[in-house]
Amino acid sequence: MSIIYQLLLMDVGHKILNPIRDRLINYFILIFTFSLAFIGVAEIMYWSYKKEYLRAKAKYLREVIDQKNDLSSLNEPFYTCVYEKWNSGEMPLSEANTMCSLKYQQN
Repeated sequence: MSIIYQLLLMDVGHKILNPIRDRLINYFILIFTFSLAFIGVAEIMYWSYKKEYLRAKAKYLREVIDQKNDLSSLNEPFYTCVYEKWNSGEMPLSEANTMCSLKYQQN
């Protein structure tokens, strides 16, 4: 009797485990799909904002160079300071702008 009972239990156990495996596979596919979609949207946003940021940075740098070369401007020392700190590699453009603005506000 115990052998028949064990065989029946194994057969029922097999029927119970299969739907769970199918659900696990479905959940895995669902999680994988949403992960890919999330990564795709994040990459698109990152690259579009990076492109916009680089355009703004290039525009500001052109303005800095133009102001630096305009010797009649009152702000020429500030722009020269920013350009020299950035061009020498001493600091990034945003830090150079901050440092020079602090320097020329005090004087």
